[in-house]
Amino acid sequence: MTAALPDTLRSERLVLRRPTLADLEAYVAYYTGPRTGGVGGPKPRHIVVERFAAMVGQWALRGYGRYAITDGGTGFGHAGVMQIDDGDAPELTWTLWDASREGQGYATEAARAVQDAWHGPDLIVRIDPANVASLRVAQKLGYRPDPKAPRPAHDTRDVLTLRQSRGAA
Repeated sequence: MTAALPDTLRSERLVLRRPTLADLEAYVAYYTGPRTGGVGGPKPRHIVVERFAAMVGQWALRGYGRYAITDGGTGFGHAGVMQIDDGDAPELTWTLWDASREGQGYATEAARAVQDAWHGPDLIVRIDPANVASLRVAQKLGYRPDPKAPRPAHDTRDVLTLRQSRGAA
């Protein structure tokens, strides 16, 4: 099955669009800062810029990827489908780069929009067990822990893999 996502998604409050160079500095500020422990950070700027380029490039390689979460302006987070390698399951991801946007339902709204638009293989979610906020988002979207899931080859962190309970979202 070939999966693809549209270039832009809209929800009640958000515009999700492919990331652009205008989003880079907000992404760098987030990923070089202290809030990134649960995603393997903080990282030096050159690594963050490479990760941003990979996020943008996945769209060209696969026809889907992660969107910049916006309310019409510059991105303040990302949500979408990440698949680093063909051997990995596609993963629904979300991150708010701007701490002032937390607690307002933006991550859930953005992730739900992506999940609803996705017509590919079943998605998984990988979350640091200490990331209570993201675990709540995953639960709202119908994801439950899958203790039998294999560890991702590209990630050596202790992560919890969740799968969607169909009909629960």
